Amino acid sequence: GEGGGGRELPLQNEVHAKAVLRDDLSAVPGDAPMVVWTDPVTLPWSEEEAEALLEIGGFEASLAGSLPGGFHLRPYPGKPHSLLMLWEAIHADVAVPREPPEEAELRGSLFAELTLRALSRAVPALGGYLGEDGSMTANVSVDGGYYSKAPDNLPLIGPAAGGPRGAYVCAGLSGYGIMAANAAGELLAKHVTGAPLPEAYAAGFLPERWESEEYRRGVESGAVGKGFQI
Repeated sequence: GEGGGGRELPLQNEVHAKAVLRDDLSAVPGDAPMVVWTDPVTLPWSEEEAEALLEIGGFEASLAGSLPGGFHLRPYPGKPHSLLMLWEAIHADVAVPREPPEEAELRGSLFAELTLRALSRAVPALGGYLGEDGSMTANVSVDGGYYSKAPDNLPLIGPAAGGPRGAYVCAGLSGYGIMAANAAGELLAKHVTGAPLPEAYAAGFLPERWESEEYRRGVESGAVGKGFQI
C-alpha cells in the first residue's frame, strides 16, 4: 500500500490460519492457559507414512523431518467446549503477491490435521482425535487470512515518510492488531496532536526508518533485531 505521499510502504503479507476443534473428549480443561510449544518438532508418522511423504517431495516431504515450533492452543469460549489451534509454519512457504487475493490460500483440513498432530506431542490427550490410521476424527473448522507486516515485524506509526503535512500511517501490526490497537491509536494521536512521545519506543516505529539504506541492510543481514512473532 501507499503511505500517504504516494510511496510504497514496506509491507508484506503472510498467510495465517486458525482451527477451532470441538473438544468432545475434554482433552484440555476449559480453564487451561494458552499453551505454546517453541521447540522444533517431528510429527508422529508411521514409517510408511514418512516414506510416502518423502516420495511426494516439496512441502509434503518437509513434513517428514524436523519442523519449526510455534504451534499453540487455548480453550475457546462458548458451548460446546472448543480449542483454538494455530501453527504458522504450515503456511510459511505460501507466497503472497504484492496485491494479495481477496481470499487467502489455506491448506484447510490438512492444516488442522498437522496442527493437531503437533499439539498431540504437547498434550497427549489430543491424540484421541487421531484414528488408528492417522486420520483426524475431530470436528474442526478452519479459517484465516493475512498478517500485514514490515520486514522487521515492527509497526509503522507516525508521519508518512515523504508524504504531505498531515499524512500519517498506522499499519503493519502483524498478528497483534487487536492487542496493540489501543496503544497504536494512542501513539498515533500523540503524533497528530503534537503531544510528548514515549521515548522508549516511538522512534522505533516511525515509518521514516525505512528511508535509511543502513537500516534496510541491517534488517536484511540480521544486524537489526526484529519484533517477536509466534
